[in-house]
Amino acid sequence: MFFYILYKTGYFLANALPLRAAYWLAERFCDIHYFVSKKDREAVAGNLSIVLKKDAAECRALAQKVFRNFGLYFVDFLRMPRLNKDNIDQKVEIVGLENVEGVLKQKMGVIVLTCHIGNWELGGVTMGIKGYDISAVVLSHRHKNINEFFIRQREEKGLKAIKANSIMKRCVSVLLRGGILALAGDRDFTGSGLMLDFFGVPTSIPKGPAMLGLKTNSAIVPGFTIRDGRHKYKLIFEKPIYVKEMPGVTNEEIVKRSTETFVSIMEKYIMAYPEQWLVFRKFWEAPVDAFVL
Repeated sequence: MFFYILYKTGYFLANALPLRAAYWLAERFCDIHYFVSKKDREAVAGNLSIVLKKDAAECRALAQKVFRNFGLYFVDFLRMPRLNKDNIDQKVEIVGLENVEGVLKQKMGVIVLTCHIGNWELGGVTMGIKGYDISAVVLSHRHKNINEFFIRQREEKGLKAIKANSIMKRCVSVLLRGGILALAGDRDFTGSGLMLDFFGVPTSIPKGPAMLGLKTNSAIVPGFTIRDGRHKYKLIFEKPIYVKEMPGVTNEEIVKRSTETFVSIMEKYIMAYPEQWLVFRKFWEAPVDAFVL
């Protein structure tokens, strides 16, 4: 109950205060977190050192920006009920929407594959507000009340949440009806991913997105919601990755090639916006609760 009250208090403050004041307050809380939590601070700096090929000590200042960007992300998450068809374009500029539209016109499902950078939640909500049939696989919070609160935040704006206990059946259903399925592809929570080089380090990367694409004849469209300045975002869709059977090529190899293509795109965005990669545990040690808010 304590954590639920804490989140509800945050919700109240984020919506009662002007946006600039809410951002300022969130950054101060995150500064406190940065200074008191040596474990999280060192984890973020260590992750950045691998991404940027620098000593961890050199990355600590940038690590503080990661903490602050999480504060901004969370304020925007809490303020999502304010968004609607009339104001969403003022908050989010969509780039490359034709890459999604082109797949949908072929009567194919679309797997929008992203990672925990910028504001992935806002990207899905933006598409829901725009009227697209979009669903997203979400992690369940260990506290029931908080989990229900998060689900409401997403679904009030048209983003359908797929919980962990019904993933495969509902994912297939979304794609077979020609809908959009949003997935995060930078963490393997199953322990059965593909071992691929990620920033030069062998890493278990989820193979589920490519396998779903192959199973349902759906295309993967990499999509990233990147903060653009203080108050706005760009939702960027890359060109589709088509996951189709090919003569003389095994399905395992097709899945591997498709996943490698996404990994290279993901690396490009994380390299360009390292301060927006919101990972607060040692990434290459892969604890399963790394992204639970």
